[in-house]
Amino acid sequence: MKSSQRKICQILALVVSGMGASVAMASPLVQGGGSSLVAPTIGNPGLAGTEIGAFGTTEGTFTYYSVGSGAGQNAFLNNQPTYFGASVTGTVDFANSDAALTTTQITAYKSGLATVDGPLIQIPYIVTPITVPVVNGPAVTSTTTPQTTPGQAHSIALNDDDLCGIFSGKITDWNAVVNPETHSVYTTTSTPIKVVYRTDGSGTTELLTRHLHAVCTTSNSNVTFADGLTFASNFPNNTPPSNFVGAAGSGGIRSALLSYQTSGTQAAVAYLSPDYTNTFLAPSSSSASPALAVASLVNATNGTYYAPTAANATLAVSGSAAPNTPAKASNQANWVPNSGTPASGYPVSGTSEILVSQCYATSGVTTAVHDFLSNHYTSASFASIVHGNGFDTVPSNFLTAIQADFLSNTSGYNLDIGNATVCAGKGR
Repeated sequence: MKSSQRKICQILALVVSGMGASVAMASPLVQGGGSSLVAPTIGNPGLAGTEIGAFGTTEGTFTYYSVGSGAGQNAFLNNQPTYFGASVTGTVDFANSDAALTTTQITAYKSGLATVDGPLIQIPYIVTPITVPVVNGPAVTSTTTPQTTPGQAHSIALNDDDLCGIFSGKITDWNAVVNPETHSVYTTTSTPIKVVYRTDGSGTTELLTRHLHAVCTTSNSNVTFADGLTFASNFPNNTPPSNFVGAAGSGGIRSALLSYQTSGTQAAVAYLSPDYTNTFLAPSSSSASPALAVASLVNATNGTYYAPTAANATLAVSGSAAPNTPAKASNQANWVPNSGTPASGYPVSGTSEILVSQCYATSGVTTAVHDFLSNHYTSASFASIVHGNGFDTVPSNFLTAIQADFLSNTSGYNLDIGNATVCAGKGR
């Protein structure tokens, strides 16, 4: 071989070797989406004050699409990224949903994609209240209700009868809403109420309707609420009453409320996670308004008024036990705390779940998903992001079980992410 040819071969070998090193060092794309409730918390690469922003891109480039819980579930269960957007391609590595998967969904996945992709994992991600914002409502005269809003020492309080009446359309005017403190109507002046609801498949809707399903009756509601993601489906022909206005996503609800607030005339009520309400409940949220007013709610079990704070939401779910046997832990439905009618705490509370696969096709994605979850559940900086958006970290009993079952295999249940025995030949 001539000297010049030898040199060319050496150069090519170095180039190919360098390309291999670059590929090896490349940060894999890890994409997911779903819940708009947790979107300001999870964030995206480069966004300060978010979990993905704090995680960086060294291990994996995480991307989150805020499309609603229903779309997130469908994307993950079908490994179909077009639920995130028509032009999105690749693998769905995770999803977030404030609504728990149904038994039907879990069973279908086990007999379908799980045989190739491996088992799914559904675990609580954060604890959240579902707030009831009130725009242009009656003046607050209470001296005992808790604070829910910046610059407002006390709050308008509602009880279950009020919630069932307003959200079913049985009550359409503030002159028919009974103040639980005084047992008389809030105002004798007619003030018609607009109810703003989610039009998309929404876990926020599911958390609200879970409570309404448990407490609404024919005496306080015009409809029988079903625990589900679609609000309009509770009404005949999927058509809410004429005083109801639909909006897509948490951001759509917030925009509609702020437009009514700006007008100063139209009274409106809605339901939102705390990170889309105000800076008293969510001081660090990029989506919080300085002073969107929020109601406090009466817990019917103990008669106490609760603000929709993270601590009060955790109080509501604290009675649920984490799975503690192999059979219980391997049933994904057992990882969602039941809080439809809590004994104490803020009455409309629950958890937002994250869905991940136990098995991934590449070790890089396996490591990135594992380490991101480890940071979420154990890092003080990640906990600060969660709290700043008005949420709470999962209860300690669930945290201990998640660490033992999914982030390691100290439980011995073989449920951990990337388990070599379970994942042999499998992975999405």
